[in-house]
Amino acid sequence: MADHALEARVALLLGELKLPSIRRVHARVAKEIAAAGGDFFAYLHALLEEEIQDRRSRRVQRRLKEARFRQVKTLAELNPRELPSGITMERLNELASGGYLESTSNVIAIGGSGTGKTHVCTALGVAACQQGKRLRAFTATELVSELEEAQEQHQLHRYLRRFASYDLVVVDELGYLPISEHAADLLFQALSERHERGSVIVNSNLPFAEWGKVFQTERLAVALLDRITHRAHILEMNGESYRLKSAKRRAPQRGKEDGAK
Repeated sequence: MADHALEARVALLLGELKLPSIRRVHARVAKEIAAAGGDFFAYLHALLEEEIQDRRSRRVQRRLKEARFRQVKTLAELNPRELPSGITMERLNELASGGYLESTSNVIAIGGSGTGKTHVCTALGVAACQQGKRLRAFTATELVSELEEAQEQHQLHRYLRRFASYDLVVVDELGYLPISEHAADLLFQALSERHERGSVIVNSNLPFAEWGKVFQTERLAVALLDRITHRAHILEMNGESYRLKSAKRRAPQRGKEDGAK
């Protein structure tokens, strides 16, 4: 069989086996291995590594798309010197390793606006995606809206079953906007569905003592806190807003520029 015919046959076989990465690179890798004096085992190993890496990359991209992050953030983008007191990169990296997911523990970030809560919670979610975990990210108002829509369409039970099936759910901005008593009941029901079944990451600008303002009644707030703080990692992220600190740093520079005009 001529070389070109053999190559065409190899391409057909790789397509049938659904090995797109090997199909794409096998000719190039063969030349590189041959030029380096490699053997067939080295060639096969190199091809399989290409296929595995490509599949992992595509799986992460699928997970990130499914998660629906408003912005993709990573821990590497954080400035350790800007972290709130008591929060260290070591602690965040330990959480990012995913042990809390295996024990179905939760992560709760509490603190004022602009202290990095959304960034940290998103970054932990991105790290979970990179480990192949399935997750969804919402703002609290987005989650409430989806719950209300599901109930209106008589699909709430199905929605809650899917909501409970994710490896991780990230809920951003809990407490930033008021919600109705009915919406609070739905939110409580959804988060309760995940109790000891899957992890949640929640961030809020309200201390726990004020969660009654979100859930309309102290009874609901206490019941929910009892569930989500069980075995939870609490990140107290208080301090001056990053945005405010950045504005203060820019102010002297603007003054110099204005004075030079």
